[in-house]
Amino acid sequence: MTDVPEKTRVLLPDDEDWLSLFMGMEEPLLMQLALNARAVQAGDEEVWELPPDLDGVGAHEAWGRLFQALPEPLRHTGTNIGRSEPNRERPAGRYTLYAPDGRWEHTPLYPADVDPRDVATVAAVLAHFRTALDGTDHTQLSDFLQQMADDWADPGREGNDRQMVEDFLRGLSVWQLPHQPDVDVLLEAVAGPG
Repeated sequence: MTDVPEKTRVLLPDDEDWLSLFMGMEEPLLMQLALNARAVQAGDEEVWELPPDLDGVGAHEAWGRLFQALPEPLRHTGTNIGRSEPNRERPAGRYTLYAPDGRWEHTPLYPADVDPRDVATVAAVLAHFRTALDGTDHTQLSDFLQQMADDWADPGREGNDRQMVEDFLRGLSVWQLPHQPDVDVLLEAVAGPG
C-alpha cells in the first residue's frame, strides 16, 4: 500500500502581488534553510544553529510541490514577474480589481489540487520565524533572518527581517484561506470548463 497524499482543491488568484510574495518565499528563506540543513547533515561546522525541529529541506521540497501545483498560467506568471514589488496596502486574499473606466473586474481564479501537509510543513517554518522574531527560540534563527534580510535588501538600505517574515506570511496565506460554501460554487464554475 502506497502513501498517496490526500489532495484538497483550492482556488488561486492570477494576481502578481500574491505570486511575487509566494515566489519570494523560496529565495532567500526556504532555499537558504535547506542549504543550511544539508550543510549540517554533511558535518560542516560553519552553519547556522537553528531549531532542531525546523525541517529546512522538507519545507523547501513542500514549497516546490506547491509551486508544481500551480496551474500553468500561474506558474508562467510566477516565474516571469521579475521580482515586482507587491502592493503591501492590500491584504493577501483580496483580489478585486478596478478597470481604468471604474468598472469592477475580477482576478481570474484557477483550481489547484494541493496536499494540505505541504501547506502545513511550510506553515511550521513560519511559526519558527515568529518565535525567532519574538526572541524566544534560543537559537541563531533570528540572526539568520536578519542576515537574509540584509543580503536581499536594496543597495544602501538596511534589511527588514520583520517585513520579510510578513511577506512570507502573506505568500502563504492564500494557500490557507478558509473553505467557504461559495468556494464550492466557484470551484465548480472554474473547474468545469477545464
